[in-house]
Order: sequence, then structure tokens, then C-alpha cells
Amino acid sequence: MNVDDLVKAFEQLPENEQKEVFKRIMSTMCGQFRQNPQQMMAEMMPLCREMMQGCGVDPGQMMEMMQKMREKSSQ
Repeated sequence: MNVDDLVKAFEQLPENEQKEVFKRIMSTMCGQFRQNPQQMMAEMMPLCREMMQGCGVDPGQMMEMMQKMREKSSQ
């Protein structure tokens, strides 16, 4: 199965199953960030910014929300 096939299959899943797939691949993504954080940031951050703008999300607001979540979880 190639990436295009995976994307098509993912898009056909109901929302709750899409979220489950995302949860399961997070540890793999974290491992890749850990191995080479500079490369992952260089590749992923532009895509994340583009995605947020396309969805009408303010990147600054998203960062602020993530910071608040981190602060809550550390209390």
C-alpha cells in the first residue's frame, strides 16, 4: 500500500476512527522528532502553518492555547 492509498483509506474512515489512527501514530512521530528535531521542524512547521491558515486558525492563538494546556498539565 502506498501513501496515496493510505490517505484515501483514512479519508473514508468515520471521524472517531480517524482520531484513533492519529492517536496511534503520535508515538511514531514523537520518535522521529526525538531522533532529528531540526529536520522534523524544518519539514513539518511550514506544513502545520499552511494547514492552520487553510483552516482559519491563527498560529499565534494555537501556540498560546498549547502553552495554557502545558501549564494546566504541569500543575
